[in-house]
Amino acid sequence: MRTITGLFDSRAEAERAVETLVQQLELQRDRIQVQAAGEDNATAGTQDRRSEQHHGFHGDGGRGEGILVSLLVQEDMVEKATRALETNGGRIGEQAPGDRRPGGQSPDI
Repeated sequence: MRTITGLFDSRAEAERAVETLVQQLELQRDRIQVQAAGEDNATAGTQDRRSEQHHGFHGDGGRGEGILVSLLVQEDMVEKATRALETNGGRIGEQAPGDRRPGGQSPDI
């Protein structure tokens, strides 16, 4: 399994990407996480503020804002899922292998 993260300029772009992932690639919606990005946004479950560098976004022109879409996919779906994010306006962060769901949750597998 691999976690892929895309940073979008608008919520509409992020929502289009999610619908592409779910409807066209038939990925499970519970494997996709959508959240606001940027240093002014607290991380889920905390009041800690942090940049998006931990998702692989370095030097995004200083904006550090937008919408993050993170998803957990099988290795054979990485290329298609990455293309779906990019086609809908996403900038892709580092793609690291992992056995954890977006947001740090352990998989049910």
